Amino acid sequence: MKIAVSMDVDKISDSFEDCKYFLIFRMEDNEIKGTKVIFNDENIQKALIKEKINALICKSINEENYKKFSKKIDIYHAEGDSVDKNISLFVEGKLNKIIQ
Repeated sequence: MKIAVSMDVDKISDSFEDCKYFLIFRMEDNEIKGTKVIFNDENIQKALIKEKINALICKSINEENYKKFSKKIDIYHAEGDSVDKNISLFVEGKLNKIIQ
């Protein structure tokens, strides 16, 4: 499973659209097996789909991007700024899906 987290320097960004980059986590058996960075640019939709992302964690996402991504990727609402905390919450099934 691959999880993308919208990032701004060393914390989760305030919105999907304004993030500087996405930190991609490759998970197996609820453990992180690898990470990768993809910078946010005009090709981000194709890049995330090419990476075969299963889930996206962000604080907010606009309606247009929600419609684009929610067809293929589950989108979850980040709790606070900590990446580690949100990955743990995701693994525990405690993050809420964003539904628009």
